[in-house]
Amino acid sequence: MGLAVLLLAAALLTAPLPPARAHTAISFRTGDGVTIRGYQFGNGRAVVVFSHMYGTDQRIWFPLAEELARRGYTAITYDYRGIGQSGGKFVIAATHRDALAAIAHATRSGRRPVILIGASMGGTVSLKAAALRPVQGVIVIASGMRFQGLDVRPHLPTLRTPKLFIAGTGDQPFAASARTMHALTPPPKMLRLYPTAAHGTYLFDTRHGPAIQAEILAFVRKYAE
Repeated sequence: MGLAVLLLAAALLTAPLPPARAHTAISFRTGDGVTIRGYQFGNGRAVVVFSHMYGTDQRIWFPLAEELARRGYTAITYDYRGIGQSGGKFVIAATHRDALAAIAHATRSGRRPVILIGASMGGTVSLKAAALRPVQGVIVIASGMRFQGLDVRPHLPTLRTPKLFIAGTGDQPFAASARTMHALTPPPKMLRLYPTAAHGTYLFDTRHGPAIQAEILAFVRKYAE
């Protein structure tokens, strides 16, 4: 890991910050009529939309959403259809519609910079949503290219939005997927691999967590402002 990244991590994570704003319950409807429920943190102009991993819910993103709210952004978390308090039936192939609805909710009052962040299945969801609706960037953490009908492979060669791919080198097949997606997509793009087998948001619990968070915050600051 480069010295510059370590210094950036130290600077970003030790700076004094005001308390996070309390999160507010939100709901919005998808294009196919499903009610999605989530939370909004903060009230900045730029918006970060989080999509969660398979087998989890939106709560895995609360710490990072709170951190972004402290830094002046709006962060939106949500549960996929059929998860938590969201309506409908959980159908993986349709979950990108939930992310698209979150983008529409975030921009309902006008044009705003939007960054998508997803881990594991959530990264695949975010990539597909970014391919279907223009956003300012997408961060993909330990994600595959396809999963039970959710498939981003056709979109990769034309996905020109800025991209950051993150994975642990020991987390297979997701490290290989990160390399492949990075290779197949046009710039701007970045690939960050860390020597760990931790998967998805569990990367934040490793010794690499501060550096990964710093990479994410730097990406958001660069492309959302």
